[in-house]
Amino acid sequence: MTQNVDINMARNTARHNIVAGAALAALATFFFWKSFNISLDFVDEEGVGPRFFPQAICVALGLIGLTLIVFGVRNQTAPADKSSFEAKRFFSDAVPLFLLGLAFVWMFGAFGYVTACFVTLFCAALLFAVRPPALILLPVIGTAVLYLLFFKLMTVFEPAATIFNPLSLIGLK
Repeated sequence: MTQNVDINMARNTARHNIVAGAALAALATFFFWKSFNISLDFVDEEGVGPRFFPQAICVALGLIGLTLIVFGVRNQTAPADKSSFEAKRFFSDAVPLFLLGLAFVWMFGAFGYVTACFVTLFCAALLFAVRPPALILLPVIGTAVLYLLFFKLMTVFEPAATIFNPLSLIGLK
């Protein structure tokens, strides 16, 4: 009887993988298509441009979606995959990360990229219980690397902060 239950669970998980993969592939395709609306008017000749990162993410998500579909069609699941929903884990992990994402979007417009990225990475490190040396190093290094990647290499336009930009204190903005 236990093996029959495991087979039914594997079939349900495979169906979930097909649906989730199709949804992910459809979203990736839609956003890839919409990324062509990103303006290139302000781009210099240097760098890869502001469309690169959104399109790269869409391609990666599309490949993940297609992989889920293939695994679902073949009824392949991870050995410990138990397609279940744990409300406690969802509310302790997913909801705070979602709220942190919303806070990042607001802080980006209000205080600029550097402040928003540092605070978001610091709060995420606290949420995932990162210990002291890395608790400060991770946000500082992460913010610097992402700033250089987006605004220097890919020449993405950085909008001005509406409330206060701390970079203006040291003469960088």
